[in-house]
Amino acid sequence: MSDNGRRYAPKDATPRSQNSREFKLNLSEDQLNHTDELEDLQGYAGSRAPQRVEESSAGARSARAERNQKKEAKEHKKRNRVKARKNKRIFAFTWLAMVILVSLTLASYLIGGSNDFLGVDRTDSEVEVTIPENVTQEQLTDILYKSHAIDKPEFFSLFCKFTTEMEYFEPGTYTIKTNYDYKQLVNTLQSGPDLGEEITVMFREGITVQQLAALLEENGLHTADEILEACNSSDYDSYSDVAAITNTSDRYYKLEGYLFPDTYQFFENDTVESILDRFLNNFENKLTDEMRDDIAKSGYTTDQIITLASIIQAEAANTDDMYMISAILRNRLENGAEHDIHTLDCDSTVYYPYKTANDAPEGFVSSYSTYDNNGLPAGPICNPGLDAIMAAIYPSTSDDCRNAYYFCHDSNGKAYYASTMDDHLMNMAEAGLL
Repeated sequence: MSDNGRRYAPKDATPRSQNSREFKLNLSEDQLNHTDELEDLQGYAGSRAPQRVEESSAGARSARAERNQKKEAKEHKKRNRVKARKNKRIFAFTWLAMVILVSLTLASYLIGGSNDFLGVDRTDSEVEVTIPENVTQEQLTDILYKSHAIDKPEFFSLFCKFTTEMEYFEPGTYTIKTNYDYKQLVNTLQSGPDLGEEITVMFREGITVQQLAALLEENGLHTADEILEACNSSDYDSYSDVAAITNTSDRYYKLEGYLFPDTYQFFENDTVESILDRFLNNFENKLTDEMRDDIAKSGYTTDQIITLASIIQAEAANTDDMYMISAILRNRLENGAEHDIHTLDCDSTVYYPYKTANDAPEGFVSSYSTYDNNGLPAGPICNPGLDAIMAAIYPSTSDDCRNAYYFCHDSNGKAYYASTMDDHLMNMAEAGLL
């Protein structure tokens, strides 16, 4: 074999793979001397390679995470938009439902108020309502609502506030239809109550409260008990003479003496208050300012003068006799003690508030008796007329009664006056009283 053929023969007998290639690093001696540096270089290259891989992997993960976050945020916004559209539809539906409900409720309320204003849908019946004096808007609304004359008090109150003058309402009892509209109601209550037929009643001088109450009942003007109860109430203290009474608890009837006897025209539906007001107003008008001034000068109060007048009214036979008896009673009150006379001894006071012994309960003893009590009784024993009141204010000054302390009458009404008890006994015998 030639040399050229051996040159390509392997030096090592170890078999090699056909695909294996031989790698030779040709280094100079100087380069071999720098082996440590080469090792350091190889070490540096080996340590940096994994770090670059790790950094590259972390960057990829961060990028993916950022893309996922953006995608999730986008999906979240999309879901929010869908939810917002859905909530918006729900809110719109709810709002619409509320508007419709409120509108229907308001419409129903306004329709109800309008119907009440016009009297629509109320039953066709009649009710009685009593309107007091100086009624207020609140009182009137409450009265009409409780009597079922109206169904919507707030609407009626509003109507009155803007259309009605409250001072024009007339006190009294009214019969009204429940289907009246508001204007009809107001017009009816301001025109005055239906008083019915006119009734004329004459009350004689000297009538007592009990007799007066019975006479009113006979004429269909309330019951006697209603009248008597009112005569002991404080409802009439607006009258100065009644308000001046200080011993109400000692009296049988507070208004006795102040219900001026006269002829009156009443209506069958008059209230007790309006009936008694007419008597009291008449009394106040009968006592003139001059009479009141003279009463004040007399040293007696108005109540004492009326009490004295009531006894004069009950005891006297006629008008002239009234002035004589007035003088005698004053003599007893003012000078009686000097003549050992301490009581008035008037028969008319013994059974008050009853007229006679037959009217009084068995065993009744009146606290007004002038046989048992000194001075004037606690109050008047009847309702005196003007003549008796004038006689009480202006007693006779004639010589016949200047020193008289006793009087009596025969069956014909003839009067006898005396200064002493002996003369009085003689007069009684002549009058047929002994």
